[in-house]
Amino acid sequence: MYRALVFDFDGTILDTETPEFSAWETIYQHYGHTIPRASWLATIGLAPGEATWDPHHHLEELTGGPLDRERLRAHRREVFHAALSQEPVRPGVLAWLETAERVGLRRGLASSSPRSWLDLHLGRLGLLPRFEAIYSSDDVVRGKPDPELYLKTAAHFGLRPEQCLAVEDSPNGVRAAKAAGYYCIATPNPMTSALDLSLADRIVPSLDHVSLEALLTP
Repeated sequence: MYRALVFDFDGTILDTETPEFSAWETIYQHYGHTIPRASWLATIGLAPGEATWDPHHHLEELTGGPLDRERLRAHRREVFHAALSQEPVRPGVLAWLETAERVGLRRGLASSSPRSWLDLHLGRLGLLPRFEAIYSSDDVVRGKPDPELYLKTAAHFGLRPEQCLAVEDSPNGVRAAKAAGYYCIATPNPMTSALDLSLADRIVPSLDHVSLEALLTP
């Protein structure tokens, strides 16, 4: 029934979202404030520059004046990368990729992140060779929740969207996959587990809760 498996990256293959939020939480606490979780969650899955809420600007509003943004960025990067380096590939991802390769499914990645970010972390995790096609924010005019990333990935394989299976973790990602016409599995991470993922065709706590083979069996 399905001929391609297409993954999102951030939050789906690697939980980059929890360390990112924790880094900003640390910065806000340094200034005596609390980061609004709901505002942060609304930005998950969006392409860089597409979010309407900016933590730098919000923190400046709370503190009542301009902050040294370069110093903030350096602090955030230090805390974020220290935490991210400890994050493993999310459960079940490797098993799904191995099954897809064994049964002959095409393997793609559609992410709102820049290609440089994807190459860095997929390479570090040893996953870069697992994907036959990678589409990033560098390849499209509109990021998620627009379906452009998913439509381009299906077209790359010469497939109709309904022949493709997407794996996502966020509402914006699920909207993109469904708008493209994919069947979509949602596997929320600790940050996105409280969000509405009901547009997905199926929601699983993690990919090790269901085998890809079982999903492919009529």
